Amino acid sequence: MKLRLLHQLARSGGTLVNRLMLAQGVAVLSEVHPLGWATLDPLAQARDWFGLIGADDLLGRDALPYTDALALTAANARRKRRPLLIRDWSHLDFMPLGLGLKPALTSAQVEALAGRFTLIRTATVRHPLDQWLSLAAMLAAEGRPPRQAELEAWLDGIEGFAVMAAAIGFVRYEDIAADPAGGMEELCRKLDLAFDPARLEGWRETTQFSTGGVPGRAASSAEIERLEPRPAPPHILHRLNRDRRYRQALDLLGYEVRE
Repeated sequence: MKLRLLHQLARSGGTLVNRLMLAQGVAVLSEVHPLGWATLDPLAQARDWFGLIGADDLLGRDALPYTDALALTAANARRKRRPLLIRDWSHLDFMPLGLGLKPALTSAQVEALAGRFTLIRTATVRHPLDQWLSLAAMLAAEGRPPRQAELEAWLDGIEGFAVMAAAIGFVRYEDIAADPAGGMEELCRKLDLAFDPARLEGWRETTQFSTGGVPGRAASSAEIERLEPRPAPPHILHRLNRDRRYRQALDLLGYEVRE
């Protein structure tokens, strides 16, 4: 059985991409992960958002394992001819800052699913500097501003994610924001999904499918904004631009160094 998997890090434009994908008629199970099932249940999303799971599906099935839950959902989606996409909560694998998890720097989702499914995978990415600055601002707003240890963990994580993204293919968030039709057509092609440019406008009606504990502007926005690069403190720029892991991530993802 085939299963589509989209890898994304937090604060990298994933909510906007998610909403644009939903507008294409794709059932997106959003930010689900084998380690985060207690928080974001794929069966609940499949049932409540898309009607892919009914009461009869779970009769006699107590504490269904994660892979079985996705297999059940995928089988029902296939029977109903509804394209299904797993929006991977890749953050837990590569930079689970403050979550009490040791970063594996590899995809636990792939490890869990590869033996059960034929995976069709790609990723969306954002300029690493903007992703870090947004993540740092989020952590600070939660009362846990990042320290040197978190920055080091992020550098390990962004390099690891970039290596994975380069291996499986990716689409840049900035390219989607600048040209939604072109960017989404490319993303759908990589995921073997049909793309209909006439359905793009429907993304404004998808706010009820947002996930995550810290909603950003993209969760409720009605406009696709081309965000300007975030201003970075000089000491952060100096520190990152000298770091091998950061430069490697930029090279792999095709981004320029900012001075």
